[in-house]
Amino acid sequence: MTGFETVLLRVAGTAAGALVKSLLTRSPGAGLTPDPARPTPPWRRPAELGDPEIRRLTQSLASRMGPVCGALPEHERLAALDAVADAFTALGPLTADALLAADLDPSALAATLPPPPPGLNEAAERLYRGLVALCCAHAVEYVTTLPGFGARTDVELVRRTGELARAVDRLADRPDGAAHAFEERYARYVAETHGRLRLFGLTLSRSRREWPLDVAYISLAVSGEEHPMPGDPAVHRTQLRAEQALAGADRILLRGPAGSGKSTLVQWLALNAARRTAGPWGTCVPFVLRLRSFTASGDLPLPEDFLRAGGVPLAGPPGWVEDLMVSGRALVLVDGVDEVPQRLRARTETWLRSLVSAFPKARYVVTTRPSAVPEDWLAGQGFAAHSMLPMERGDIRAFVAHWHAAARADGQEVDAYEASLLEAVSSRRDLARLATNPLMCALLCALNQDRRMQLPRARKELYDAALDMLLVRRDTEREIAGVEGVYLTREEQIALLQRFAYWLIRNGQLEAGRDEAVEMVGEWLDAMPQVRAQGGAEPVFTHLLIRSGLLLEPSPGSVVFVHRTFQDYLGAKAAVESRDFGVLVKNAQDDSWDDVVRMAVGHARPDERARLLRGLLRRADKVKSAHDRLVLLTAACLEHAPELDPGIRAEIQSRTAGLLPPTGFSQAEQLARAGELVLDLLPGPAHLTEREAAVTVRTAALVGGPQALGLIARFRTDARPQVAVELADNWRRFRTPDYVESVLAQAELATTYVSVYTAEELAHLPLLPHARHISLRDGHWLPEAVVSRPDLEGLTIHRDDLLTDLSPLTALPDLWGLGLYECPRIADLSPLSGLPLRSLGLSRLAVGMSLAPLATLRSLTGFTLDFKAGISELADLPLAGTLRSLALFKGARHVGLDGLERWPELEALTISGERQALRLAARQSVPGLKLLQLNGLTVVPSMLVRHRELTDLILLKCTLGSGLEPLLELPHLNRLVVSFSAGPVDLSPLAVRDDLTVEVYGPNNLLGTELFPPERLVHMS
Repeated sequence: MTGFETVLLRVAGTAAGALVKSLLTRSPGAGLTPDPARPTPPWRRPAELGDPEIRRLTQSLASRMGPVCGALPEHERLAALDAVADAFTALGPLTADALLAADLDPSALAATLPPPPPGLNEAAERLYRGLVALCCAHAVEYVTTLPGFGARTDVELVRRTGELARAVDRLADRPDGAAHAFEERYARYVAETHGRLRLFGLTLSRSRREWPLDVAYISLAVSGEEHPMPGDPAVHRTQLRAEQALAGADRILLRGPAGSGKSTLVQWLALNAARRTAGPWGTCVPFVLRLRSFTASGDLPLPEDFLRAGGVPLAGPPGWVEDLMVSGRALVLVDGVDEVPQRLRARTETWLRSLVSAFPKARYVVTTRPSAVPEDWLAGQGFAAHSMLPMERGDIRAFVAHWHAAARADGQEVDAYEASLLEAVSSRRDLARLATNPLMCALLCALNQDRRMQLPRARKELYDAALDMLLVRRDTEREIAGVEGVYLTREEQIALLQRFAYWLIRNGQLEAGRDEAVEMVGEWLDAMPQVRAQGGAEPVFTHLLIRSGLLLEPSPGSVVFVHRTFQDYLGAKAAVESRDFGVLVKNAQDDSWDDVVRMAVGHARPDERARLLRGLLRRADKVKSAHDRLVLLTAACLEHAPELDPGIRAEIQSRTAGLLPPTGFSQAEQLARAGELVLDLLPGPAHLTEREAAVTVRTAALVGGPQALGLIARFRTDARPQVAVELADNWRRFRTPDYVESVLAQAELATTYVSVYTAEELAHLPLLPHARHISLRDGHWLPEAVVSRPDLEGLTIHRDDLLTDLSPLTALPDLWGLGLYECPRIADLSPLSGLPLRSLGLSRLAVGMSLAPLATLRSLTGFTLDFKAGISELADLPLAGTLRSLALFKGARHVGLDGLERWPELEALTISGERQALRLAARQSVPGLKLLQLNGLTVVPSMLVRHRELTDLILLKCTLGSGLEPLLELPHLNRLVVSFSAGPVDLSPLAVRDDLTVEVYGPNNLLGTELFPPERLVHMS
């Protein structure tokens, strides 16, 4: 052991001895609270706090909370108290061991409890949070007074010291070679197990079971955050390749519907990490954790259990995984939060929070369906949320090409099938909508081949045809029958499979034990004597597992459906045949039942369909907190209802129209799920506010199709900025020539940036001579179609890994606005010297690049910096004294503010991070500053009052360090923006300012909103 390690242990031992001595000599209790509440009567001193004790403690402490509690109506107060008690009950009894696991830290204990449940109003949520914090402090205080606590602490201290000693010994005694050798062995295992992919249709209808992931994988698009502009509080959404999104953050929450490719992306990440492919994950060691494996098996795994939990049959050196987590080389891939029952998701969130807190340097990717958790579910832990986007025309063509390439690799002649399918999805709107989902697209590929290019039209027909292909035609046409000594008809197989699917759904599971499944099949065979006569439950189940193509055995002893979609489809059929309409209605609030309910509408007879939809509407009226969600669910069900009582259809359309016009972009996504029926309900441009019109255009674009294009065309002359942005950004969702002719050719584009994603869009730019502002995205370099436009005024270039030379820009004499974002090979800005630039944004360019050429830009009034350039202070920034707007985003948070006084006309300032906040607080006021934007920092409002001329204050992803009362001292402040706040924001002190408007972007935890009239509290998204 080294001298340093010896000293480390000695210090640890000394600290432990001091702690023990202090515990043995002090009076009972930790002294955390001045007046400890009693969770039990004086004559009882239980060693743990269970449900009765917690409820007593909750009642006692609530009485101490004054107006926070007393102002609530009695039913709301009791609801909040019950929610607190239920949260602690779900956590389990509070024992000395449980509190020691939280290091006797009340705040750490509070962090393990779930957030306020849905249904509480804001005041009740405030009571819930305050009461949780109080209960944790008083619970810790109580446990520290127990007679055996001192001895128990002695044991814990000795144990922890011993663990520290053993950890140091491992570092000293274990050769690095052992860990390295195992890492190489593990990498080979991961590359082998994750390097193959099951392609639906090919996998299930041909002899070959798997294909190389390199052949089968295509890069899909996800939502991303647009680079913010100075003074812009919104986090604008854009699209980017999934690999780019994952490369840009250490913690990702990836949201996508069933079949959108989430699990395949996880597999691709694991493979590339194992292969050490170039990229940010190339030095990482991947651990794939499928959450469905833990829904019935108890605790979620700690790092030392990752290998076993991931089904890896290898044993690593002691402490190997934890060392990787600590060093930041671990890539933890957590797949399927939506596959965890709703009642257990709080446990999953607690587990993830604990992992991130204990191992903050590790990289994390978590996947889920969108409806399972809110977008900001893990925002407090620094997770960036991205959504899998529907495949667009180019993606669909690439997917079809990859699928058929895999078929060719298997020796099949598929050229005619590929050409036929591409023609079909181009010409048939019904197929094009289905093909936007990777699973549905794979189904179409398989069925197109199986049915000799005769494809179904509706989703239910698609599933029925797939089941027919898998359960009957696959073996019949290959003359395979009775291999296991069992002969089952299609109806017999479906009867057993749908019962199994419905059992999984009712029990909130996606996986069952094989023995349990066999036992259930045995029970169901009592009603099928002709099947039982063939050999009993075991051979029948084996036949279903091997021959049906719908079941998999992911690990020995466990059984799952090949995809969740088939489980939901078959389970819905069983629910309808069992007439369990009440069960469907009752569970419709649970997001995991969404597809089940929609598919049940498709399976039901017309009278049953009407009964089910009426039940959903009644449920919407009864459960106010879920009203809009349930109404939109019934609207989405209409797509699956070919025959329906006209009265019910009219009522659903009327209820949906009541939610229009849409006012938020998240609402646009919900409405679009209802399909084309919503297009008949969306209003035209007359009498809509700017935001309503913009969201209406977005909704129609998400639905797509000729009717949607016609609706959007009605807005083409609307020049309001938000509307114009939507018109210019959505052409990728339609055939490019059609959209150019119907919308963009006549749209007002003089001040709006037109985003160019594809080569086809680039080719159509000459048809838009009135477009003076262009955004090039995803690697177009500087094409002739852009640099040949001498009247171009604004240009932004995003995510171009190859662009190095900016000299073509010299051909643009009128260019006054330029943004270079995520172009890491740009290392020379000298070509900008002769341009008349007034606005310049630089983000993620070559690190350390010289900014000296900017000294020639004498007309520059706005500058944005978001990368580590070769400056340490603003005094080093070679900009003219004409600057009016300066923005330092996250990548430039290292830059100090010395030299800020060089720009006396500065009116708008954006700073990022704690260091710049402290530097600004240490300065005198910036005399002419009117707009201040603070990004990703802790805000202390008292430090802002010296800027007396402020009119606009923008808080983007900030935390409040104190109350907002000091802002009342700013006489001209009339606009406060709260955008994606990282903690609670109490607005109540500002309610007295009638001239102050609060704008809210994204999810936030706002308090005091009830004190503001609607016109002064505006929710922008």
